[in-house]
Amino acid sequence: MVGRTLLALGGLLVSTLALAQPARSTHFQLDVGLGNESQTSPLFQLSPESNIIYQDGVDRLSGSHLRTALQGSSEWAWSAGVVTSLAGEVTFKRSPNTPGFDFGSLSLQPAVHLPMGGANVGLGLNLQGLDVAGQHFRDVTGIQANWTRSDGDHLWGVVVDTSTYKHNGDLAVMDAVASSVVLLRQIRNPLPGVDGIDFSGILGREESVRGLGELSSRSVMLTVLARWSWFGADWSLGRGWRQAVFDDTAFPGEPIREDHTAMLDLALQWPLSADRSVRFEFNEAHNTSTTRLYDNTYRQFSVTLRSSF
Repeated sequence: MVGRTLLALGGLLVSTLALAQPARSTHFQLDVGLGNESQTSPLFQLSPESNIIYQDGVDRLSGSHLRTALQGSSEWAWSAGVVTSLAGEVTFKRSPNTPGFDFGSLSLQPAVHLPMGGANVGLGLNLQGLDVAGQHFRDVTGIQANWTRSDGDHLWGVVVDTSTYKHNGDLAVMDAVASSVVLLRQIRNPLPGVDGIDFSGILGREESVRGLGELSSRSVMLTVLARWSWFGADWSLGRGWRQAVFDDTAFPGEPIREDHTAMLDLALQWPLSADRSVRFEFNEAHNTSTTRLYDNTYRQFSVTLRSSF
C-alpha cells in the first residue's frame, strides 16, 4: 500500500512538471571511465556439520572495470518561490574478468521545494533499481524530506528518509525498511587555501520485514570532506567512519555482529575545457567485524572523463 501511494505521488509530480514550461534550468553530466578494484573479504565453505571453514590464502578478489554514468536534472520555477525538480541517473559498470563486480543502477527523484522562514523545505521521492553481478538485486521506494539554509558562506541541512527494499526470488529474505536522518554542514573558505569543508552525520536504522535480527541494524556515520585548488586542478580529500550494530548474529555461538568501517576518498579533477574534465580518484573502505566473515578491505583506483552539457 505504501509503495503504491508513493508511486502515485511520483506520477502526480511528473505530470505537474510536464505542465511547467519552459524549464528554468536543465543540466546533464556524462562520465566515462575505467578503473581497478579489489576486496579481501575471506572466502569460506560449510562443513557437513554446517560449520564455517575459512580458506586462508584464497581471499582476494580483484579486477578492472569500465564504467559509464549519465546524470540529469531539471528545475521549473513557479510563483511564490516554489520550485519543482526532477533528477535521474543511470549507471553501468562492467568487469570482464571479475563479473562479481558488475553493477547497474537506475534512479529517479521528483521533488517539490518551497521557501519557509528564510530556509528551503523540500519533499520528494527516491525510486531506484539496482543490479549486482549481472542479476537484478533490489528495488528501492523511498520518500525524502529536507530542510536547508544558506547565507552564501555557510549551509546547514537536515534530510530525513524512509525507504522500502524489495528483492525477488530467494533474495526476498532481505526485504527491509530503512530510515535515516542526515545532518549537513558546509563552510566556504574556512582557511587560507581551503575552498570548503563539508561535514555530515548520519543516523540509520534498517529493519528486516521478516523480523530477522541478523539483517536488522542501527548505524551511525560521520564524514568530513575538504576541497581546494592546486596547480589548476580541483582536489578533495574525504574521511568517514561508520559503526553498525546488528540485532543478532546468523551464527550460533558468536557475539552479536558489530561492524566498524573507516573510509578514505581522494580525488583530483583537471579541467580540459569549459565543459569537460578528467578525474582521478582513489577510494578505500576498511571494515572490521565481530563476525570474521565480514572483515574486508575494499580499494578502487579510477580515471574518468567527465562532460557537462
